[in-house]
Amino acid sequence: MQSMATFVRQMFIDAGLDSSDVVLDRAVPGFYRRSKEWDVVAMRKGHLVGVVELKSQESSPGNNANNRLEEAVGSAVDAHTVQDYSGVYGDLGVWAAWCMTFNANCETGAPVGYKFNRAPLFSVDPEFEPMTYASQYEIAVQRFIATNVYNAAWMLTTWINADSSIGYYEPVPTATAATLRTQIEARVQFALQVLG
Repeated sequence: MQSMATFVRQMFIDAGLDSSDVVLDRAVPGFYRRSKEWDVVAMRKGHLVGVVELKSQESSPGNNANNRLEEAVGSAVDAHTVQDYSGVYGDLGVWAAWCMTFNANCETGAPVGYKFNRAPLFSVDPEFEPMTYASQYEIAVQRFIATNVYNAAWMLTTWINADSSIGYYEPVPTATAATLRTQIEARVQFALQVLG
């Protein structure tokens, strides 16, 4: 994930921020917890320009996929809440992006059943039926953007080819490297216009 973090950091710099204003693996204050360490933190004159979380799912999606999504929602809510209550991040508000790399080799592609064969007590959104872990991530990422939980996202589905090279595709049209770059450029231009 370090190479992806460096790649995303460079997007902020290419968009016009000074390299010293975009750091990796830095904590910012939280509301429901003391602090949250984000993979990329972009600043301008003491104001938060953006934060980016990078996650991967390389194995055991049955044990971790729901936790990853719950954590993603929680991190966004925490950041927005601390800003709403304290304004600690400055005058630009919170801009956050979430990036997920999913290893397609870690699941069979068969629909995921219910734990202990217990169906939910209420009807499930039909978009999740049938569901694989990859499709659950895709739906979540799409909805993160559509509902403004995150301002931007990037989802990669990866696999290992027979020749040991890595293949990938971006399954969510609103969450590609190109759309992330576009959103970062717009945010940085906004920050530069407001803060100089």
